[in-house]
Order: sequence, then structure tokens, then C-alpha cells
Amino acid sequence: MENIFNFNYINSFDTYSYISLIIYSLVLLSLGSFASSIIFRISFNIQNKAEKISIIYPRSFCPECKNTIKLINLIPVLGFFFQRGSCSMCNSKISPFYPITEISFLLFGMGVAYVYGLGVFSFFLLLIFFLFYLLFILDWKFYYLPFSINIILVISGFIGNSFFNIFVTDISLFFNLSPFLFSLYGLLIGYFSLWIVNLVFKLIYKVDGIGGGDFILFGALGAWFGPFALAMILFLGSLSGCIFFLLFRNKFKYQIPLGSCLIFSSILYFLIKNVELFSFLLVL
Repeated sequence: MENIFNFNYINSFDTYSYISLIIYSLVLLSLGSFASSIIFRISFNIQNKAEKISIIYPRSFCPECKNTIKLINLIPVLGFFFQRGSCSMCNSKISPFYPITEISFLLFGMGVAYVYGLGVFSFFLLLIFFLFYLLFILDWKFYYLPFSINIILVISGFIGNSFFNIFVTDISLFFNLSPFLFSLYGLLIGYFSLWIVNLVFKLIYKVDGIGGGDFILFGALGAWFGPFALAMILFLGSLSGCIFFLLFRNKFKYQIPLGSCLIFSSILYFLIKNVELFSFLLVL
């Protein structure tokens, strides 16, 4: 069974024309720009309870002077340099988060195309990266995992595995699991494992120890990576949470962004599984 873990053909860039690479690069930069726009708009709604904006309306504006940003200044990366890192109308500083996000999508997308080519695997990896990026930043900054983004991650996991076997491993055949059941069991085990942990914590301390968004996120990771990966992802997530706490103790004095830790550990799991490191830990 071919899946993303045993895909061993490195495509390189030899098969692409310069025009196709340029168009692909522009798409990646635009995805990064869209991701940063979504994060800004959701952040704006969290911080401004009285004034809400949607994902697509109104047009992009400066958060300081509220003026609409000119179209030329919305060009990914270049718009930041056209304005020399400051709003062209009020001279307030523009966060470098925007060009960093756009460049991150460009680099990741190019790496994916180099290894997997422009096919189904690349599409789903870009989709996962897009959703992971949104969730990681929002949880890191606001301890907030939007329900809608979590659900998209769940649905895409079922589609990716049920129709294309993206992360379905041979161990599922041993247990006679269809790709759909592979994702379904991963979703249920992921969701209810954290739900039960939180229930026990709440019975003891009378408060929630884990947010509801974390339940759905861990279920979504199960829908993608399957039930057999969840133990390793949770272990790596707990370990990364301890490291984040030590590195950012002042920021995370009372609460750790578990969702961000789980996303980070999922990426680690994917990389470890791909390069077959610690294979004795990843028999399943």
C-alpha cells in the first residue's frame, strides 16, 4: 500500500518549467498572505468584542489608522518592502510576521514539490500545513482553537485517507481496518482520550484542565495519522510542552498551549516516521 511514508521518489525541479515554478511560487506566497490575513482577522475579533469583521470583509486595513491598504501594498513580501516596514498612511510599524509567514509557505511548498511533485500528496500536505499554521499561531497567542478550522482538519483527514490512503499504514491491514475506519477510530480515540483525562482532572480540581478545542484537535490528528500514532504524538506533545514552558516561562506561567504542542509533535512524528529514525519506537 503506497502512502506518504513509503513514497520514495524525489521529484526535484527538473520536470518543471520556469513559468510553472513562478506561478507555483506566487500561489504559495498568496496562501501565506491569506493565512496571515485570517490570523489577523480572528485575532482582531478576539481582542475587539464590540467590533467584528469576517474573513473576507472588509478589505485589508491598517489596524492603527483603519485606512484601507492599497492593492499594490498587498503583494506578498514585496508590499512590506514597498512600505519599508511601515504603513504608508500613518507610518505605524508593520509586523514582520506577515512576510515571514509568506516566505514560510513558499519554502515549505517548494520543499514539498521537490520531494513529492505536484500531486495529491503535495496538495494534502499544503492543506495540513495551512490549517496547522492557523491553529498553532492562534493557540500560541490566544489559547484559541477555532471550531470551524478543527472541523475542516477532521473532514480533510477522512477524505485524504479514505480516497487516497495518505497516512494509512500497513498496520491497519493487520487489524483489518478500512481507510475510513482508520480515520474514524483515530478521531474517536483521540477525542475521548483527552476528554476522559479532563473529566478526571475536573472531578479532582473542579475546573477544566484541557480546553474543548484540544479534544477536537487531537481527534483530528487521529483522523489524519490514525489511532496507532496518537500515543507517540501525545508523548512528543507533552515533551515539547515541557520544553516550551522552560523556554517561555514568563509567557506560559499559568497555562500551556496544548494545541500548539500537539501540532508541533505531529510534525515531529511525520518527520521521524519519514526518515525512519527511532524505528524501534515506531513499530506500529
